[in-house]
Amino acid sequence: MSRLTANCLLLTAAALWGAAFVAQSEGAAYLNAGWFTGLRFILAFLAVLPLGVMEARRAPVRLGGLAGMAVLALIFAVSTWMQQWALESTSVTHAGFLTGLYVIFVPVLEVLVFRRHPHPLVWLAALLAVAGTWFLGGGFTSLSRGDLLVILSALGFAGQILLMQHVTRSSARPVAAALSQSAACMVLGCAAGAAGGPLHWHDVTACLPELLYGGIVSGGIAFLIQAICQRHTGATDAAVMLMAESLFAALFAAMLLHERLNGTGWLGCALLFAALVLAQIGPVLLPRRAAARRKAA
Repeated sequence: MSRLTANCLLLTAAALWGAAFVAQSEGAAYLNAGWFTGLRFILAFLAVLPLGVMEARRAPVRLGGLAGMAVLALIFAVSTWMQQWALESTSVTHAGFLTGLYVIFVPVLEVLVFRRHPHPLVWLAALLAVAGTWFLGGGFTSLSRGDLLVILSALGFAGQILLMQHVTRSSARPVAAALSQSAACMVLGCAAGAAGGPLHWHDVTACLPELLYGGIVSGGIAFLIQAICQRHTGATDAAVMLMAESLFAALFAAMLLHERLNGTGWLGCALLFAALVLAQIGPVLLPRRAAARRKAA
């Protein structure tokens, strides 16, 4: 698979995730965050399991890198549960744009973990992201509990993007990586759901369309696309493509939920998106332009 094909497929995954914010928000009206997450990823696990069996049969060696896969699954499960919990007290538009902060967190984690220092534009992007978050929330003191949970989950998703690249390349088993994430969400989600209250099947049937989309399409197909494609592209490229989920989330929220932001809110969204683009596209374009000027001179 070429890098271009992988990046285009990651953009498709971002669109599927953007629509999933609507399904998750609607599902939160019927099930607590734990039960929705657990049931959603039971469906995701079952949808992807046949591909996992095929991958295991064709694999030339036994599955390795289990420790890394376990860490990946745990981080993903906690982040997904926090994101679902956040949607009980914040809007789809807020959740979509704040989730996109993982694009800022990815280079920060690369500095802390891998000692890879980002381009100076990344730090400018971080300042823009802080300003955008301030405007979107109407000031930091006005950020809701849900907004803060989304920001924490975005930090977790940044770690998941970095680990996913490492795990899929070292194990050569992207479907197994996707299944491990679903399995962790099943266990953690159902445990948290049971702690929060009993499961009523009439609530499950009431949000069954949301569960089916969030599980099979978003939790199964989209995360499988991510796992496969990150073997063929870099973590930075992946973050660029996946950050489009914030725009898709806002688009679907406006069309399906009729969510609207005031002028300050849209200014915050614009600053956040500018920060996301600058953090990832800026370092790529600036060296090329500098090289072109040197060549012309």
